This record gives sequence, C-alpha cells and structure tokens, in this order.
Amino acid sequence: MFFFALPCVLLADMHTAWAEPEKQFALVERHISRLRKVRELVYSQIIIMVERNLGFEAEHHQRALHGMPHTRFRIDHAAQRYGILTTEEVKYGMMTLFNNMLRDQRVAFRNPLLSEDPPTARRRIQEQMKVYSFQFKQAANCFGKQRVALCGKVGGMKDDVVIALQLAAYYTEQN
Repeated sequence: MFFFALPCVLLADMHTAWAEPEKQFALVERHISRLRKVRELVYSQIIIMVERNLGFEAEHHQRALHGMPHTRFRIDHAAQRYGILTTEEVKYGMMTLFNNMLRDQRVAFRNPLLSEDPPTARRRIQEQMKVYSFQFKQAANCFGKQRVALCGKVGGMKDDVVIALQLAAYYTEQN
C-alpha cells in the first residue's frame, strides 16, 4: 500500500501561518500546486483531512478550497461534518497502525520533501517524532486515577505534524 503524507509536510510549513486563516489556505493551495508538478501526482486524488477538534476549522478550509481539481475533503458521515475528530480511541488506533508501519519499514519520506523549506520541515518532523509518546500524570491522591495520554506537547513542543502523519496513515487504511 502507498500513501502520500501531504498533511505532514504541509503542517511542517504551516507553523508560521496558524494565526491567519487566509495564509493557511494560500499555503495549502501552493502545496497542492507543488504536488501537481510531480509527474506521477498530476491527476491523483488529494484528500484534505483537517482535525476538527478546534471548532469549525475544517469547514472553513472546505469553504475556502472546495474548487480545486482532483481534491476533496474528508467527511465524518456520522457527525455530518468535514474533518476528523481525534478521540482517544482514534489516537490509539493511529499510533498503533503507524508504529506497526514504522517497524515494518513501510514509511518513507521523499527527498527532498515537497515543502517551501525542506530542511526545516524535515527537522520539525524528526523533532516531533522523537518527543511524541505516552505521557503520564500521577493521581492527586490514592483515591484518584493515574492518567495517560498520547502527546508530544512536552517542554513547549508541538505534535501537530506527527498527528497529521498518523492521520494520513490511519485514514488511508479506512474506507
């Protein structure tokens, strides 16, 4: 199976555009244009998957980018909304699948990355993959429960690129 991790490289580029949606949309368009310059990807179907844990960001992306040829948006049919809700169950599934793919050496990155700044994007991917792990929080007392979460937000780090990469792998396996 082959999948193309557009979100991973794109998110590595988007770090500087988070605050201004118009810059995000323009960056997505430029990135898709870069993909279309690769002969094998000219007519490939591109599926844009936006994490929808942050309100209506997925719908805003769909509204701004809906006319691009050979491009569609991931729809959560059960919720009747664009985007993907990353619940704890989904995060564990994504992590398990991606971990298996890494162990089986089924993950590869294009060299150079299709990015506005390939070295920075590659460094950001590496940094986030090194930190993303199970994080534990001890119970406040003996009557509480220890909590565990998959996260890369340690010491001021972010985990959006790793989440996007796992989403691409996980939802490529889904219908």
